[in-house]
Amino acid sequence: MKIIHASLIIVIAALFCVSCEGPKYFSVTVVDKKTQQPIDSVLVLVKVKAGNEEKTAYNLQGFTDSVGKFKREEMIGYGLSMTRWDFYMEYFKKGYLPKTELNHPEGKVELEPLLPKQ
Repeated sequence: MKIIHASLIIVIAALFCVSCEGPKYFSVTVVDKKTQQPIDSVLVLVKVKAGNEEKTAYNLQGFTDSVGKFKREEMIGYGLSMTRWDFYMEYFKKGYLPKTELNHPEGKVELEPLLPKQ
């Protein structure tokens, strides 16, 4: 019986030591789909969802820099959640079609230019 109580206390203590937050890295380079040139000043919106519930406290936004890079590191409070967490990244720039990507927080993002009006 003492072994069960001791084991239970150790498990509970270990749960309190587990961090409820963890780092999430966002590092994308936004380029023009046709020219492959970086695009500066692209508005990047990141929406975080746990299952169907949007976690607005973790949503973030920013702009790409002069070489098309958007980099952020955020502490996300996953806790002991068993729900899948998804990251929707939306990209907006005048002269380009808006784009949304799911769970693609790193790498290259290609924006398609709008066709000129004839």
